[in-house]
Amino acid sequence: MNLIFKKLIILIMLIYANSLFASNFSSKADFAIIVDYQTGAILYKKNADKKVYPASMSKLMTLYILFEEIEKGTFSLDTKLNVSKKAWRKGGSKMFLESGKQVSVKDILKGIIIQSGNDACIVVAENISGEEDSFAELMNEKALELGLKNSNFTNSTGWPDENHYMTASDLAILSSRIIKDFPQFFHLFKEKTYSYNNISQNNRNPLLFSYNFADGLKTGYTEESGFSLAATAIKNNRRLILIVSGLKSEKERKEESKRLLEWAYRNFTNIKLYKKEDVVQQVDVWIGKKAVTDLFSNDDILFTVSKNNKDKFKAKVVFSNPIVAPVKTDKVYGKLVIDNTVKGIIEYPLYSRENISKAGFFKKITTAISYLIFGGYAE
Repeated sequence: MNLIFKKLIILIMLIYANSLFASNFSSKADFAIIVDYQTGAILYKKNADKKVYPASMSKLMTLYILFEEIEKGTFSLDTKLNVSKKAWRKGGSKMFLESGKQVSVKDILKGIIIQSGNDACIVVAENISGEEDSFAELMNEKALELGLKNSNFTNSTGWPDENHYMTASDLAILSSRIIKDFPQFFHLFKEKTYSYNNISQNNRNPLLFSYNFADGLKTGYTEESGFSLAATAIKNNRRLILIVSGLKSEKERKEESKRLLEWAYRNFTNIKLYKKEDVVQQVDVWIGKKAVTDLFSNDDILFTVSKNNKDKFKAKVVFSNPIVAPVKTDKVYGKLVIDNTVKGIIEYPLYSRENISKAGFFKKITTAISYLIFGGYAE
């Protein structure tokens, strides 16, 4: 057996082993999902659409609403919020607010994100909606608006309640929207420690201290749901979102989360076929003042593929040629179809680069003759 043949056999075995590993991959978590942030491709899921008690991960919704209120101008970072006895008395994790005092929105944000303060969440709920029950209704309204299909909130903290639940899929959507909608606040999620009222606490996210690529988001724990994490990491310009729940210990949560993220980075990659507004196809224009126009996408043509199949995707442009004037820039004139991606078949609508009006009478005649004789147009 010559050396080249031996190398070929080894290569085939490695490809087969990687493929087998990907198809048989499983997580220790009871609930899990890994999503590519840029493309929305689901790289792995386990019981991702089943109800899970999110514990403190549901504070992401409390934060989303507070971020919105800041963006709308209802609050500034320096706005002082009142601390009630209910907030002060709340058990579980806290930032140690004092009843009857005031606290700035800036401190509240850090108290929720870094210290996972239940007291801080109740302060937010009461200062926005008057009482926590009303705020929970607002959380449910926002969930519907964001497309969370199987979530229900009864409180601002994630305190155990059989009617307070989410799914891993919904948590991934919410995590993605926080990153997308509020980039100005995202840096807070990677802060490792915060001191308030002379009490210093570390961020509860274990990946911030053990995985260099992690930069968010929120942990959760109850006896019923086990150890949970809504995490995000960015490596080689690729951001992934990970949700896990139902793990048995803090150590298992940390190690399993790192393992899942590294598996996803190792087995999948993104391909950018065209940048936003790159010319994808040139088409003829029938009886227009211009003979041709460029078709382009309003978005980057970016998709996720398995690294084992990264050269096997198929792309084709579907369009009618010629297109008929008048041509409008806001009308779809074709589509780019990509197959063999993680998401299956993806279609991108294509638009004309410019508006083109109908030609005058004599131009129509010469254009028609040129097209019939030469199969194309003469300018």
